[in-house]
Parts: sequence; C-alpha cells; structure tokens
Amino acid sequence: MVIVGAGGHGSEVYEELLRSKVDVAAFYDEVNPSLEQLFDLPVIHEINQMQSRDFVLAVGKPSLRKTLFERLLAIDAYPRNVIAPTAQVSSLEVNLGKGLNIMHSVYVGPRVSLGDGTLINAKSSIHHDTIIGSFCEVCIGVTVAGRCTIEDEVFIGMGALILPGINIGKGAIVGAGAVVTKDVPEGATVKGIPAK
Repeated sequence: MVIVGAGGHGSEVYEELLRSKVDVAAFYDEVNPSLEQLFDLPVIHEINQMQSRDFVLAVGKPSLRKTLFERLLAIDAYPRNVIAPTAQVSSLEVNLGKGLNIMHSVYVGPRVSLGDGTLINAKSSIHHDTIIGSFCEVCIGVTVAGRCTIEDEVFIGMGALILPGINIGKGAIVGAGAVVTKDVPEGATVKGIPAK
C-alpha cells in the first residue's frame, strides 16, 4: 500500500492504517522533492517508483484528490478505503465509493452514499439519507443532518452545520463554523451564521 500525500493528513492516514494493521510500503509526494523519509517509510516522488499498486489518498483539497486519483487509475493502480477503527459506519444500505478516508470518530448513518475519493475527517457526522458526491472534503467536526445532497468536489470547513434537506452544488465552499440553512448553488462560497 502507498499513501499518496506526505503532509499532515498523510501522517493521520498512516496512523489509522497502523491501527488497522495494514502494511504500508511508502509515501508518494510530488510537493516536497527533498523529503526522503517520513516516520519509518521512504517517500517516493514519481509514479513509476510505486512498487505496490494499491494506494490511499492522503491529501485534502478536492481538486487535487481528483487529479491524483485519476492519474493513479490511469496506471492501473487500485484505490483503497481508509476507515478508522473508531469510525461508526451503519450497516444499513450504506454505499461507499473507492478511495475514501473515513477518519477517527466519524459517524455515518443509514442510507448514506459517499462518492469516490471523498474525505470525511475526524469527529464528523453524516446522518441518514444523505448523498455526498466524489472528491469532497468534509473537515473536522462537521455535522451533515439527514436528507442532504452534496455534489462533487465540495469543501466543507471545520465545524460547519448543514441543516436537514439542504442541497450543496458542485465545487461549492462552506466556510468553517457556518450554519447552512438554505441550498448552496454550484461554485458558490458561503460562510457565517446563517451562511450567506
């Protein structure tokens, strides 16, 4: 297994993989070419150096997650999910995409769908009948109430609250601590209480 990203989130992903007793061969990172080792693992800087074709995404930014995911699929690499042992994922009609990060103390309720490459960060809650698209980043401590639809490549900042039945359009940004009480159009940025 290769961890794609050797920054702070990469460290957290590595820790969850260690807890789950998953063998990790290396980190892959294009941003810091001088970084040769992280913890006890080598850091590789070119895709052709990957000896394992299994990978986990360990970067936050939605567009970068998507780009790396697609580049690695193009060389027949296989995305794996990281689901922290402390995460609680319902067994009732949950649909999980490929290449997900479901981090420490996350709750995922019944009839939730998470698209490919999405990151649900620590202590976030995704409640019943919610659909989250591909390559989204849900930051630490976010609550998404039931029956929400969050389209692809959305960023939701730390501690935000998305009220029941809200739709958030593709590529939208929700600021940290925002309380979203109305639908958010595609590509919009909203912040505040209530979010505007």
